[in-house]
Amino acid sequence: MTKFLAVLSGLLLALAVGLVQPLAAIPVLIFAIAGWRWRTSAVCAVLTAVAVLTFTSTGALIAGAIGLVATTYLLNTATVSAPIGVVPTTIPSVAGALLFTAAAGAATLLPTGIAWLPIAAPIAVIILYALIIRGLTPNPPTS
Repeated sequence: MTKFLAVLSGLLLALAVGLVQPLAAIPVLIFAIAGWRWRTSAVCAVLTAVAVLTFTSTGALIAGAIGLVATTYLLNTATVSAPIGVVPTTIPSVAGALLFTAAAGAATLLPTGIAWLPIAAPIAVIILYALIIRGLTPNPPTS
């Protein structure tokens, strides 16, 4: 089933890129087909899709949809050679992908006139991640 989902999501990634830029779908499709055997090619397919999004003027909805397909493709391709019982599309992984896509889409709707705000976003994400991880780890024993 995982191999089927990897093949399906690779084809959907090529189709989604083809809707944005038809000629760019060819290398994405080639990388996606090679990605079913070599995982490095799967990463190249996603990076090609990201490059297409970078150099074309697409909306947030299309970029979010391609990002979701790329996430699904990488999750399923990474676990094709995993032991039996490893399932990449769990409820937390799907919920996380959908939540972060929705948050990114909502962030594009906010009007802002502050030029330095996009620089602060990655820093805020790293700080929030560190605080969450710190809260999940047990306190080290004090000497």
